[in-house]
Amino acid sequence: MKLRESLAAKITAVILSYIMAAILVISAIFTVVMGYYKFYFSGVDAVKEEILTNMAHSEANYLEILLDDGYDIEKYYSDKNVFYEVKYIESGEVVTNYNNEPYIALGSSGYYDYKEYSYEKYGEIYWESEEIHIADVKIYVAKDMTKSDMFSVMAKIIDIGYSMRFAMVFIALGSLVLLIVLLCFLYCSAGHIKGGVIKRNYLDLLPFDIYTAAVGFIGFFSVVAVAEWTNDLASAVLWVVVFGSLDYFIALGYTMSFATRVKTRTLIKNTLIYMILRFFGKYINKFSNWIKHIISNVSLIKKTVILLCGILLLEFIALVIIFNTYWYYSPSRIFWFVIIYNIVFVSAVLYLAIILKRIKDGGEKIAKGDLHHKIDTQYMFGDFKEFCVSLNNINEGLQVAVNERMKSEHFKTELITNVSHDIKTPLTSIINYVDLIKKEECENETVKQYIEVLDRQSGRLKKLVEDLVEASKASSGTLNVNLAVCDAGVLLTQALGEFEDRLKKAGITPVLNLPENPVKIMADGRHLWRVFDNLLSNVCKYALGGTRVYLDIIRNNGKVYITFRNISKFQLNVSAEELMERFVRGDTSRNTEGSGLGLSIARSLVELQNGSLELNVDGDLFKVTVEFEEM
Repeated sequence: MKLRESLAAKITAVILSYIMAAILVISAIFTVVMGYYKFYFSGVDAVKEEILTNMAHSEANYLEILLDDGYDIEKYYSDKNVFYEVKYIESGEVVTNYNNEPYIALGSSGYYDYKEYSYEKYGEIYWESEEIHIADVKIYVAKDMTKSDMFSVMAKIIDIGYSMRFAMVFIALGSLVLLIVLLCFLYCSAGHIKGGVIKRNYLDLLPFDIYTAAVGFIGFFSVVAVAEWTNDLASAVLWVVVFGSLDYFIALGYTMSFATRVKTRTLIKNTLIYMILRFFGKYINKFSNWIKHIISNVSLIKKTVILLCGILLLEFIALVIIFNTYWYYSPSRIFWFVIIYNIVFVSAVLYLAIILKRIKDGGEKIAKGDLHHKIDTQYMFGDFKEFCVSLNNINEGLQVAVNERMKSEHFKTELITNVSHDIKTPLTSIINYVDLIKKEECENETVKQYIEVLDRQSGRLKKLVEDLVEASKASSGTLNVNLAVCDAGVLLTQALGEFEDRLKKAGITPVLNLPENPVKIMADGRHLWRVFDNLLSNVCKYALGGTRVYLDIIRNNGKVYITFRNISKFQLNVSAEELMERFVRGDTSRNTEGSGLGLSIARSLVELQNGSLELNVDGDLFKVTVEFEEM
């Protein structure tokens, strides 16, 4: 950890990586060259012969230049390990310093000249040239090299390279492994400073796309500079070393900056393109929303007309191109054919658009609840007419189904109300007589226990009947709802105050979080109180003792969210959807009091007030969210 935060270690790694990269490049070049000249597959004599033969061919070509310039070739080759031979074709003369000495390689070339002449044809002068074979040139490379020249130097290099041909491979591989290790260390340590903090330097603060463009430009300039400033082998090597070293350090800094940006998660955000898009993003979003709004508010027929205008415009452009290209065909016939075709085409498309608009409008009215609406099938044909007839029949079927459903719901509500009323009469008597018995003095402890059980169970039965009636009325929508502006925070605080003793007895600590300003919603205070009462009652019954219940009111985008969160006492093996159903309880053993109607009643009451109630279960975490529009 400390090593990657050390500046000295990073500098040492950079220098060593440069040395390893240089060794790798040199050894790789030598390895490739030796492989090309078959150092690994042939003997040293065969390799030396092949390379020196190529050099002898080049020297023979150079000898032609010396002959053209009239140079004293005897003097030029007096200090070289080669012999020359020039045989002139026309005279048969041979100029040479070769006396049958042993040679290791032989190179040859032809010595040519060009003769130009002119001739007159049809009153104009034409020039032509003729190639003339003057002589054959040969270069012999001496086997015993006693003089110092490029041939002797190359022979020594071949001997040394051949002896190191396998070592060069291992040097290349070793330098590659060390280079990879050093680069991994540099990339891992990029951005790390003392204290275990990752911090960007000045290069890392540059926009990454501008940085990338600058690095690319420098690399391109290096290639062009080497190509333009190279005059010979020595200058080529010099400039390659200079610009190669410069490019290596620039590339290393660039990749380390890339690693730092990835670690700090600023690679994309710190680009000029991202900054521009972010700046104009909100305007682009507004423009796209404006386009979507316009498209959504344009009728189907208008959209069709716009589309047809676009098609006709493209067709007009195509016709202009055709007339300009093939004007010699009968343009009048083509013109009238296109006019008639477009009239028929546009009429058919508009007719179909009108039919589709009629179907669309009818479907929207039926979807909104206008079950008495009938789609006009006049002037329709084929599948369109059959579809509209089927839609009208579905309309009638829906009307019948809705009427039957309403009748069934009304019957169920009436049945529950009547049965509940019939149960209440004897239940009231039971409760009253139990109360009277409790007031009588009784010394028998067993009888007292029986009376307590009767009192508790009769009260539970009374609560069940009341919940059943309330659930029936809430789900059927027969309850009276008087919506008014009320403060959700005040109602929740009051409800929590009512349950303070019960929560304390259950070992549950309430945590209430309210906004600073009052939260106004449109609701029926009496029914909303009943919702809070049911939810807090559930908390008292089913929350784990020794935990907290969190009650929060949150504003967000014109909505008010009232949330209840607690840890369940029992393992919840049912889904949130099942818990919302009637007579389903979190206590599957049903040892606790409750009818399983609390959540169902709460949801129905919230929906009657134009709100929504959502239940989420995550393991043992139980969360209820009540949503209203903020006023």
